[in-house]
Amino acid sequence: MLSCHNVSIERGCRPILNNINLKANNGELIVLLGENGAGKSTLLSAICNDISFSGQIKIDEQPIQSFDEQTLAQKRAVLLQNNRVNFSFSTEELIAMGRYPYHESIHEQTQVVEQLIAQLALEKLALRDVTALSGGEFQRVQFARCLAQLNAHKADTKGKLMLLDEPTSALDMHHQHLTLSKAKAFAKQGNIVIAVLHDLNLTSLYADRVLLLNKGQLCHDGTPQEVLQSSVLQPIYKTHMQITTHPTYQIPMIFSEPQLGVTHA
Repeated sequence: MLSCHNVSIERGCRPILNNINLKANNGELIVLLGENGAGKSTLLSAICNDISFSGQIKIDEQPIQSFDEQTLAQKRAVLLQNNRVNFSFSTEELIAMGRYPYHESIHEQTQVVEQLIAQLALEKLALRDVTALSGGEFQRVQFARCLAQLNAHKADTKGKLMLLDEPTSALDMHHQHLTLSKAKAFAKQGNIVIAVLHDLNLTSLYADRVLLLNKGQLCHDGTPQEVLQSSVLQPIYKTHMQITTHPTYQIPMIFSEPQLGVTHA
């Protein structure tokens, strides 16, 4: 379980997050929504313990600061927005970096990497230099590295935390669904996945729970059916939208409307 209690962050004298309180339970895929600058990525950085904050963040009832580096690396993996590397590693080598917290043979490591490459359809990229990959290809490789780090190849893996900051932003439709399906399956094993997304319809399709941030505050927390309503979304996104029910699943689908007549930014 992950818990945040009165988490606040300021930069200069400007509040970025204001008294965020939440509990995330094993088995949940949680999506953070909100307009640009709402505090979504900052909240992920706090949960990573990569940024100073006031309040408390705990994993399994222990303050995040109390974990040693290796233990925390085995419990929590992160995919950041700006995650490019400047060194020539192959795709296989980058995914294998996710195995650094574990003591295992090269043979065992190779088996894990090959298994994840097959599951995520990365075979054509396996020997490619990661500095030559497209943004979407690199995003997929980094997601595989997160799965490797958290032992996602094992069906009995539980109690892990995966943090994904816009993991589908550079992906085509097929790979968006492949990535989020894998993340959802990992959560259902008994783990927690928290993802920042901007696509409201992907959120509706995959999220168990939606947290909507606005100006650094957590203003809505509920199921997609509870949060993805025009009365909730329109004032925050400042966009007119029509919301209907998916023809197959009983979830909301959002259709935005163009801002006709706008003559200035």
